[in-house]
Amino acid sequence: MTQEPNIRLSGAILSLILLLSWQPAQAQFTLSGELRPRLEYREGYRRMPAENEKPAAFVYQRSRLNLEYSQDRITTHLSVQNVRAWGQDPQKVHLPSIDIHQAWFELQVNEKLFAKAGRQELKYDNQRFLSVNNWAQPAQKHDMLLLKYHHQSTRLHLGSAFNQSGDLINQNMSNFGTQYPVNNYKYMNFLWFHTPVQQKGKISLLAIAEGKENQNSGNLFIRGTWSVYSTWEFSRFNFMVNPGFQHGKTINGQDIEAYYFRSDISLQPLSAWKTTLGLEYFSGNDFSDPGDPKYRAFDSTHGSGHAHNGSLDYFTNFPSHTRGAGLVNPYFMNRFAINNETNFNIDFHVFALANKYMHNQQIIDKYLGTEVDLTLNYAFNGFTRIQMGYSMMFGTESMGIIRGGSPDRWAHWAFVMVTVQPVFFRSTSG
Repeated sequence: MTQEPNIRLSGAILSLILLLSWQPAQAQFTLSGELRPRLEYREGYRRMPAENEKPAAFVYQRSRLNLEYSQDRITTHLSVQNVRAWGQDPQKVHLPSIDIHQAWFELQVNEKLFAKAGRQELKYDNQRFLSVNNWAQPAQKHDMLLLKYHHQSTRLHLGSAFNQSGDLINQNMSNFGTQYPVNNYKYMNFLWFHTPVQQKGKISLLAIAEGKENQNSGNLFIRGTWSVYSTWEFSRFNFMVNPGFQHGKTINGQDIEAYYFRSDISLQPLSAWKTTLGLEYFSGNDFSDPGDPKYRAFDSTHGSGHAHNGSLDYFTNFPSHTRGAGLVNPYFMNRFAINNETNFNIDFHVFALANKYMHNQQIIDKYLGTEVDLTLNYAFNGFTRIQMGYSMMFGTESMGIIRGGSPDRWAHWAFVMVTVQPVFFRSTSG
């Protein structure tokens, strides 16, 4: 009985492929895929290793099939995937494990207005607040309605989501109530506005309102996030600045007053060398002042952490990964182009708490550690990429308190990832 849903899903996909192979006029159909196995050696990933703890090694793979069909101002997209570690299932037992990654349709109302509904990825600006989180093999998606207005280079997007854990009439024989027990937002609305500024700059305004339900009281608490993202490109350097602010209430009803700031400058001293120097700041709570009525730990909402705060992923979930004390992250990144197919990156991250944290009734040192990331990227062909990396964390006792593990152990991690994204079939008629 457990195999039946996946058999039906596989049959539906095959039927859809056969149906769309025949197309009427002005139709476009694309069938593509992604195979992404990643070999990892972990002895310090996400946290420093503890004393006498053995390292881990495994292969984790994402296998994805994408179908997209466009005709008469409507585009539909279906993406199914399987994510698993090699060997996690017995060889002679079938365990269904296919899930829907994306399933949406987009209606072009006119030349400037679009409406997109269903399960979809959200990717805006540098993905600090709304991200696909592509490094994570399952990635991230949202069930929502998205309205888009495009005029030349100006963009205005309005998104709205309302979540439920299922059909309540089948769960409790009642069609009243909207209790939502899933650890996620119950609703989210966002507005994104993007426009060029003169000839050198671009600016984006992002506003997010999230409502989360307290499972004990049933009350819904709303948090607002505001952000400005601006980039400026000049002949010899690029500049980025990104302030943010949060207000509203936590899921426990505490008032929020939190801040975020990031800025960096990128230079290209040589044609094959690009360097970036920057700073990222998340405000945090002062644990030496328990009487503070405000909650001051900034939450990165649905943003990516791997692309911003180091490959070791010590700080990808704010504010929990800093225990609510905030983070200061100066970084120095370098990209070296070896040839048209190959580049090598050397990145440095320094981590420190933004505010005071108490441990055993003592304020700990704010400095947490320094991370070094080495990454080699190679384009094998137009649809295949190979990436290899090695990272080290030089953590302190404070890092052990905040993230766990021992600073006396060598904390390091290595990976090899192959990404193959073939287009199996593409047709255009009309």
